[in-house]
Amino acid sequence: MSSLPVDVQAYYTDLAQRRDWSYETVVAVRTTVDLIRDLDRGTAPRTYGAVAADDGTDWLFEAVWHEREWVVVRQLGAREDGEIRRYWWQRLEDDEGMLTDRGLDREAWGVRELSREDFYTAWDDPGWSLTG
Repeated sequence: MSSLPVDVQAYYTDLAQRRDWSYETVVAVRTTVDLIRDLDRGTAPRTYGAVAADDGTDWLFEAVWHEREWVVVRQLGAREDGEIRRYWWQRLEDDEGMLTDRGLDREAWGVRELSREDFYTAWDDPGWSLTG
């Protein structure tokens, strides 16, 4: 396992303490962080998609082809009230949710195609809205 930036390490240390994670859980989370980081930084094929959930949240996904499935490496949730949630290797989870641990399934999830440009416009500027 390679080192994490200080702020990211502090985040996961705090999360582990607040949730009273066992050593095994800490290792499992760190292994997942490293995998998602490696996929995020890698050169494997990517796909982008978006879905408007029934609760009014726009969910956007970036997924990387890995071991015969699309592994989500970045996920953005933009709620109607303006609340934004970003999940990726620096923050796999928080008290509100987590990066999906399921392979991206466009058909089952009702995900529509999204361009890389639109995904990163939303990622960098949370004022962007799928429904706006």
